[in-house]
Amino acid sequence: MLPFLDDEEDLIARLETRVSQLSQVLSAHRAQCELLESEIRNARAERDLALGQAQSWKAEVQKLQEETSAARTKQTEAASRVRALLEQIDRLGLFDQNQES
Repeated sequence: MLPFLDDEEDLIARLETRVSQLSQVLSAHRAQCELLESEIRNARAERDLALGQAQSWKAEVQKLQEETSAARTKQTEAASRVRALLEQIDRLGLFDQNQES
C-alpha cells in the first residue's frame, strides 16, 4: 500500500503546484485586465476630447461659412450698386462731357 500513498502524495504535490500556477495566472490576468481597463479609460478620454474638438471645429467652420456667405452677398450688392452707378453715369452722359472739354 505504500506505492499508492506515494502516488497520492505525488498527485497532491502536483495539484498544489497547479493551484499555485493557477493563482499566478489569475494574478497576471487581473493585472492585464486592469491595464486594459486603464487603456480603455484613456482611449475614451481621448475620444471625448477629440469629439469636443471636432464639435468646436464644426462650429468654427459653420461660422466661417456664414461669414463667407455674408461677404459674398455684400460683394454682389456692391457690384450691383457699381453697375447701377455706371449706368446712371452713362445715362447722364458725364463721360461724354469730359471728353468734349
